[in-house]
Amino acid sequence: MVLKFQQKTFRKHKIDVADPVFWVFTKKEIIWMSIFIVIGSFISFVPLIPNDDPIKISLTLLVFSIIIITNIATKKIIAPHFAIKIEHSDWKLIQWGWFKRAYFKKPLPLGLIAPFFLAIFTIGKLKPFTFFQFESKNIEEKRILKRHGPRPTRRKELINEEDLGYTAASGMYALLILAIIGTLLKPYFPSFGADLAKYSIYYGIWNLLPLGQLDGTKIFFGTTVLWFFLAIIYTISTFIILIP
Repeated sequence: MVLKFQQKTFRKHKIDVADPVFWVFTKKEIIWMSIFIVIGSFISFVPLIPNDDPIKISLTLLVFSIIIITNIATKKIIAPHFAIKIEHSDWKLIQWGWFKRAYFKKPLPLGLIAPFFLAIFTIGKLKPFTFFQFESKNIEEKRILKRHGPRPTRRKELINEEDLGYTAASGMYALLILAIIGTLLKPYFPSFGADLAKYSIYYGIWNLLPLGQLDGTKIFFGTTVLWFFLAIIYTISTFIILIP
């Protein structure tokens, strides 16, 4: 489903997967991460911005830096294990209907627009962190065939749904680990630990939604059982970590 959608909608909006310029990150990813770290921090403060508390602002920027960098780096590291190479960009809306011509000439940058305005219009009651989507490229030489006779052989094939699903899910597991770390740090660093745990779960819940090209869509159509498992884990985590 996800692959068919990508093949259908991205023919006119083809996105190449660039090589990393720093560790596992491409230049575009570094730019978008910087932008969304600031936007995510701003959204977390709505409706009250602590202009007179630079320490709180700095700690929140640090929290979102850890969350976003960890989530993206995990997926980038895991992706080659599924014979794919990925690159993140802002979440985009390309198709607005089911008809052939129901496409925007230029993708609508939902990752920039939706979280910011939803947080403002709901006076902070909704804090959506739906920032990123990722594009993928097949690493043909890493794709191994089942054993034929005495020797394992290789084949060139297209990316399958499970490759995308398991890669996206790895980022969700990383967020759960961050939430656990935040909970363990809470007795020693109350504000930092609580925020790290809380916003790791928030970030994961929002991106688990099967909307557009969010990670949740890739997980849902790639491995539905795993999506339901993660949904249950995140629901339980919400009650354990977020509810006093």
